[in-house]
Formats: sequence, C-alpha cells, structure tokens
Amino acid sequence: MISNFHFSRDCRSRTYAWQVGGGASLFILLILTGCISPRVKMARVPVAPQIVESAQRFKKEYVFAPADQIDVVVRRVPEASRSVTVRSDGYISLPIVNDVKAAGLTTGELRDHLTKLLSTRLNEPEVSIIPTAVRQPAVYVSGDVNNPVSVPLRDAPTAMQAIALAGGFKRTASERDVAIIRLADDGHVEAIALTMPSNGQPGPYMALRGLLLQADDIVFVPESGRSQMSRFLDDFINRPLQGVNSLVQTYVNFRLVTVLNKTL
Repeated sequence: MISNFHFSRDCRSRTYAWQVGGGASLFILLILTGCISPRVKMARVPVAPQIVESAQRFKKEYVFAPADQIDVVVRRVPEASRSVTVRSDGYISLPIVNDVKAAGLTTGELRDHLTKLLSTRLNEPEVSIIPTAVRQPAVYVSGDVNNPVSVPLRDAPTAMQAIALAGGFKRTASERDVAIIRLADDGHVEAIALTMPSNGQPGPYMALRGLLLQADDIVFVPESGRSQMSRFLDDFINRPLQGVNSLVQTYVNFRLVTVLNKTL
C-alpha cells in the first residue's frame, strides 16, 4: 500500500492542453514548476487544474473472463495441450486436470496454477499460456453518474460519450470537475483533474467532447464539493492498488501490479 506521493527532485515541468476545432484551446490543465515536498498527503492537494501522479510505478496485467480464448501448451506433451474457451462459469476443460478455474486469473497466475496441477501427473511440466482472442479495449465510468459502467473504447472514444453511455450526470454531480485516471507510459498512475472554465453551461460539455480517451482509462465524476475530490485522489493515486483494482475488478479486465525494478 502506498501512503504518500512525490514528484522527483528534478522538478519536472509539463503542460497539458486539449483543443477543439480550429485549434482553439479550451483549457490548460497544468504547468508544474518547482519542487514539491517528497511526502505530502494526497488529501491536502488543492482541487485546482492539475495532473498528479503516483510515486510508485505499475504495470497492467490482463485478467481472463468468460468467452476469452486461450491456447494452453505443455511442452513435449501435445496430448495435454489444448485451445480452450473460458466458459460462462469461469472454467476451462483440459486433459489430465479436467476443469480448472481461469476467470479472474492473469496469464502468469493461470500458468503457475496449471503447472502445479500437472506436476502431480507429469515430470517437471513446462506450461505456456497464449491468449488468442480476448475482450476489446474498454473504458470505465465511475462516480456521480446514473449508471457506472464499463464500455468498449470503440463506442466511447471521448469522455463525453463515455459519460453519456453511463446515463449522464446526476443532478448532484460536479460537471466541471471530471477527472481521468490513466496509467502513463512511464508506469505512473496519473489523475488528470479537468476543472473547466465557468464560461456558460456548454463549457464542460464542449471540453469533454474534445477529450480523447485511451484503453483502460477511468472517467471519474465527483459530487459537488472539494472533499470527494480529495478522497478520490487519495484512493486512485495515493493507493492505486486499492482504488483502481477495487473498481475494475467488478469488470475483470485488468489488474495493476507494482513495478519493483527501475525500468519497465
């Protein structure tokens, strides 16, 4: 569990902006300059236009679910190898070991489990798991929307489309304070806080229509008020293994794991 976050001592500076039509900039999220103390509680982060990131680095591991297709290859034992589909009950059927639970496991977990089972019948089995057909990339909508949901990325390429497919904002939602949770290329979990200008009712909707999503993004809509945003930042950035994994396990699509080495 990660209890704090920090920015590195090299005092990185970054500018984030989104544009809609004709190159008109709708808003600039953040320019980070200077250093921030290496141990700052997330709850104290002001709710201003910003991007904050986790101190720890992570990677995503795909989690099997019903309808996924998998090749199970046992080296030098072709009769034990099979191409299988995860059934609706979460199991796969294989020679020697019969029914094995696959749903909810990562590729590595399923490989280790099958190796252990086959070891009771085979001498030092070498098992490979090859996903051949898995679910399409998805995004997740959570918070103060009418129907928190996971939707295929192809159906919701922008934040506004994802929110619409989740039933839209509740009356208590803070439409101008939507946040996107994303695993960056460098392995840090980022919270992009989209505090939007108060230039009339269309402002938030125009901005959200121009914001393109990436696979496995989490679109979070807070209730009005700073307290929920602070709790949200703490859950998803300060403790992403708890916050992110707790949310996406409902949909069994992926799992964050800690990266211990210095390079991805």
